[in-house]
Amino acid sequence: MASETRDTDELFGFEVSPKVTTWAKALGFHAVLWSSVFVVLLPVFWMIVVSLNPVAFDTFVQSPGTWLNGVSFDAYERMLTETNFPIWFRNSAIVTVASTVLSIIVCTFGAYSIGRLEFKGRKAVATFLLLTQMFPLILVAVPLFLIFRNIGLFNSLIGLTIAYVAFVLPFSIWMLRGFYENLPEALEEAAMIDGSTRIGAVIRVIVPLSSPAIATTAIFAWIFAWNEFVMALILINDDGKTTLPPGLSSWIGQYALQWDLLMAGALGATLPLFVILFFLQKYIINGLAEGAVKT
Repeated sequence: MASETRDTDELFGFEVSPKVTTWAKALGFHAVLWSSVFVVLLPVFWMIVVSLNPVAFDTFVQSPGTWLNGVSFDAYERMLTETNFPIWFRNSAIVTVASTVLSIIVCTFGAYSIGRLEFKGRKAVATFLLLTQMFPLILVAVPLFLIFRNIGLFNSLIGLTIAYVAFVLPFSIWMLRGFYENLPEALEEAAMIDGSTRIGAVIRVIVPLSSPAIATTAIFAWIFAWNEFVMALILINDDGKTTLPPGLSSWIGQYALQWDLLMAGALGATLPLFVILFFLQKYIINGLAEGAVKT
């Protein structure tokens, strides 16, 4: 009589059933996943708690339980009525939207020309765009300040927008270039056979097909412009034209710091990022995935 055999798996040197192995792997995966979520969300929770707590920060650190004594929205009220936070928010929105729109318009055609057209020095241009990402932003801060001061763009939202577009373009073009290289050339050829010009083919055929990649590039450009600190600090010295990052840093005093007000401002500046990434995360995933697949 043949002996019956039972399939087993090995887990930490012990033989266990496949069902136990599956449960153990799932438990380990969820433990790592929720631990990562906790680490990521802990600073956000800290900002919320500190912004809603009217006690001094030192007292809060020594006795964390004091946040249970009550919730106060005084920091948010002062932020909106007694500070320039609404003006900074407006300036950041203007500069971010303008720089994102301009960079997407330029990089769409720039990436198409590098990724689809054959011309002398094409690879050199693409390599140069990649090399520009190796240099830190602070390296060109002083020359850029001198240039903008001499041409009348210093302390101007227009000048800051131009600076952002200049720094976002190389990365944006490089991102879209890989996507355009993978599109079939028959798309433009079919459109031009039907009587369309090459620019018309790009606008009517290529741009709609590459909308996920363009949306992904626009999100990255938007995040850069919204969070940028160095250029905004150097090129703007008028508090009425300041953007959020340098504006919030001005609340940090040498001898005093209102933590509840600072955390309220930081939360107000971070909230648009959460909202945009929450609703547009599918475009980031689709754009990166489609640009990474060779056709």
